[in-house]
Amino acid sequence: MMEKKVLVWLFSALLLGSIIPLSQAQSTSIVILVSDNEADSALAEELATLLNASVVVTTWGVYDPNVTAEIMIYGPDKVIIIGGPDAVPRDYETDLKELGIIYVRWYGGDRYRTNLDVIQNALEEYPELFENVKIIIAHGRDLGAIKLAKGIEGKKFIIYVDNNLTNTTEVLGTLVKTRNVIILKSQLMNNGTAERIRERIRERVRDGNITEENLEVTPEMAWQAIEFAINRTETAKEMLDNLTIPAATKLLELAEEKIQIANESYNEGNYGKAYGQAIAAKAHAEAIIKLASKEWKNVLHARVNTQLEREIHKLEVKIKVLEKAGIDVTEIKTRLESAKNAIQSADYETAKELIEEAKNMLRDAFIQGRGKIRGMNLPGGTGRGRP
Repeated sequence: MMEKKVLVWLFSALLLGSIIPLSQAQSTSIVILVSDNEADSALAEELATLLNASVVVTTWGVYDPNVTAEIMIYGPDKVIIIGGPDAVPRDYETDLKELGIIYVRWYGGDRYRTNLDVIQNALEEYPELFENVKIIIAHGRDLGAIKLAKGIEGKKFIIYVDNNLTNTTEVLGTLVKTRNVIILKSQLMNNGTAERIRERIRERVRDGNITEENLEVTPEMAWQAIEFAINRTETAKEMLDNLTIPAATKLLELAEEKIQIANESYNEGNYGKAYGQAIAAKAHAEAIIKLASKEWKNVLHARVNTQLEREIHKLEVKIKVLEKAGIDVTEIKTRLESAKNAIQSADYETAKELIEEAKNMLRDAFIQGRGKIRGMNLPGGTGRGRP
């Protein structure tokens, strides 16, 4: 049933004229907000290249007002969020609404369905994007395959599969207007999956160029996977500070155990095992972050003063962007100082009113000063079409 639905909207999208001409899309200031999840971020990078958009990356499952400030610096006309609320928290949507920035979120229940949703929406809004595009098919959790896919030259888009999700993904890969398909076969993609993909592609891509590349796990790939797992686990630990979540504690033990096995396997030269254990550890860490994020929301909801102080901090980070652009923020700062005094006096209703006034003033200042803000250099030299 799902496959039939995909077929219907794909054929419809391919028959429709371009709702937004590609030339117009490329002249519009678009920011793609995505987490550092390897699958979603790879999609974002490829889409950004096609749209001449900018990519802003947030840590998976973690809200950071500095990321919103980075978006502000581009002065975007539109923000495309790739990934679900677990990956890119809804706090970013709130920020964009408060700034008056138009946004859409393209996502599904997991990285595979997010992959489908991104392609579906991109086809509907920018059909020209997929003219003569090269389709790369890779396992959605294979860090090495995704990295290799990103490095393939030319106009391309990545389709993710796993051993249980082939019915929809290879249909996408064959119905999009393409004659070039590359299948990246690795230890995470079993022979049966690869064979089913090959058969279905050959049924639909006539006189096309279908190639297959076998990917072996290298020491570099294994070590990179271990580093990713360690970094994600450290983030999970930070998120768990001052929280008591038995399920998360158990997951943390499992993640650390997997990392230990991965390190031992790496030292023994068993890079395939090290790679698999590291990927499993990373998945455990992301589950912890998801649990911790939900618990922190409950904590903030119960502490009105902490919630208000957090709102003030978020505004202060955004104010710095306006200041850097030479925009007068004196009145906004005055409101925030008054709000701080109200919080100290436990006058929370007054503090809320002052914070709302500051938000409205900041939005107006941002919209009016967008021209000044746009084009400012980002820390680290991030540029259009690059993460």
